[in-house]
Amino acid sequence: MELTDLVGAAVRGGLTWGTDTVARLRRRAGFDGPRPCDGLILDIDDTLVDTDAALRTAARAAALEVWPTSNATVREGFAELFLSDPEGVFGRYTAGELRFHEMRKARIAVAAERSGLLWEARRYRRFCSGFDPAFAAAQHLFSDAMPAVEAAERWGIAVVLLTNSSSPATRMKLQVLGVSDRFERVVTTDTLGVGKPDPSVFLHACELAGVAPEACVAVGDNYANDVAAARDAGLRGLWLDRSGQGAGGEPPTIRSLAELPAALTRAV
Repeated sequence: MELTDLVGAAVRGGLTWGTDTVARLRRRAGFDGPRPCDGLILDIDDTLVDTDAALRTAARAAALEVWPTSNATVREGFAELFLSDPEGVFGRYTAGELRFHEMRKARIAVAAERSGLLWEARRYRRFCSGFDPAFAAAQHLFSDAMPAVEAAERWGIAVVLLTNSSSPATRMKLQVLGVSDRFERVVTTDTLGVGKPDPSVFLHACELAGVAPEACVAVGDNYANDVAAARDAGLRGLWLDRSGQGAGGEPPTIRSLAELPAALTRAV
């Protein structure tokens, strides 16, 4: 299609005209070089959203609710153990072995025992009454998140969110952050009953994007779940390592989502 035809189609479609529109149309039409990929599969937790910080804050609030006489040091220790999940309970949830609340209860029990706190299952509702409001209030988008999404959209790249969290938790995060309307395609552990690194969730995300796996790039902060697993499923993968420390001999691909547009144009 010639650029004049593209302009005409845009005007007939009611697009507001301007330099940004021209640039977007040129990119989508391939006039400024080939589009680097057709689909972008984005992780949410600790990629777009600072979930670690929110979990830590919420776990401290819940510990104060359940164990009001405990001291701050003990509550902080509980929060760190709940976050780090030393027995890998969350992995059992993403493998489909546990339901969400079973997973949460098991994580609480492990963290409480290792912190020397008495945990009784009957206190679960009280825990949630402290945890859930604090978790919602602590939601925070990284400043580089939406600019990276917008850059992909200007390219005409289909964006799909793929998270190992539950559907209700994910819906809450996106609503609280005011971006739920921006993302029509979201895949959670509840979607197929399993999460990453199962290849089925990546392939389902590609289907939602309407793009073949080899034309999709997956981006996330967990090398094993977001990058290695994506590559095993036939996608390309970019590792976001905000700390820049690397792990397992693998150097980070990018340290910020601000680097994503340039990274997409390079071979992965």
